[in-house]
Amino acid sequence: MTVDVSSAGSFKRRRLIGAVDHIASIDCMANIEESADEFYDFTPEDYYRIQRTRQKEDKFLKTQKIREAEDARRRSKMTKAVIRVRFPDNRTVEATFHPSDKIQSLVDYLRKVGARPELPFYLFTAPPKQVIREMSQDFYSAGFVPGAVVHLSYGAPN
Repeated sequence: MTVDVSSAGSFKRRRLIGAVDHIASIDCMANIEESADEFYDFTPEDYYRIQRTRQKEDKFLKTQKIREAEDARRRSKMTKAVIRVRFPDNRTVEATFHPSDKIQSLVDYLRKVGARPELPFYLFTAPPKQVIREMSQDFYSAGFVPGAVVHLSYGAPN
């Protein structure tokens, strides 16, 4: 049995299951609110649980060779980089590249599909505004994998 109960002070409806009288439901709601606040308190058990997981993760120091191997393993899992380029007139072009492709390939692509390829332009990411100057960098090391939004602006960078 479902009963809708409305209190006089507020117009929120509470759905109660079963045969419960009105006073018992208000007391029950007060207990739930009190226990909900206690749920968010940080307890010593929470602290020790977090410390145990950190100790498991930081069990040993990693050499440069191990870190490079883990980086290569993560890099091999990434198969594409989806780059969205936002033009000044709010048009958006989406292109898919391989993570090892250079940013220069994105610039060449934009010169082909751009409305004004004869005008000089530059690329930047935001926020904060960071102009992309290194065109020989690959998408993975630039942080554009698995995807990124890059803004295009005409003229010379500031």
